[in-house]
Amino acid sequence: SLPFLAGQTWYITSGPHGGWDARASGWSAIDFAPPTPPDDLLLTQGNCYISPDFVTSMSGGQVVRSGDGAVVIDLDMDGDERTGWTILYLHLADQDRAPLGAVVQPGTPLGRPSCEGFYLNSLGTHVHIARRYNGEWIVADCPACLDGVSAPPFVLGGWTLKGYPGQVYQGWLEKDGQVRRAEQGRDDPTNQVSW
Repeated sequence: SLPFLAGQTWYITSGPHGGWDARASGWSAIDFAPPTPPDDLLLTQGNCYISPDFVTSMSGGQVVRSGDGAVVIDLDMDGDERTGWTILYLHLADQDRAPLGAVVQPGTPLGRPSCEGFYLNSLGTHVHIARRYNGEWIVADCPACLDGVSAPPFVLGGWTLKGYPGQVYQGWLEKDGQVRRAEQGRDDPTNQVSW
């Protein structure tokens, strides 16, 4: 499912880019900004505020890492993020972050978007989401793959993530003929995603 509660509008702010850093570790990630925060929150905390809204789990699994701004969900629940599918959620505030060992279902709150993230602190509040399989980053879209080689599509609540060849952070979500393009900010309806 999408990584936020039904009835909310979030914003795709970055298309495919690195799972752990911008240009390396496979272009396996997508970024979402939460709904517009109250003015007083921006005045007191600035662009790196702790959102009042929660990031929610996109799938069932077990929390195998929780700290330094990250939550990793192990989908096969064997407790080892080096085997099977995992999903990384990054830039989640320490406040209200899902604890290590928690079993989650789609829609379970994981934490609040922020700028926290080990040495990868961001400059603005958002959530960074990426997938791995057997410890390897899985590209979100593979327009540069060799003929006959493809990556499993990155589908979030029916929306498929797509990217442009050679253009990090650029991309879009598409579903049933609708398109939502990655854009900075919350002023352009082309990057609004809801369900």
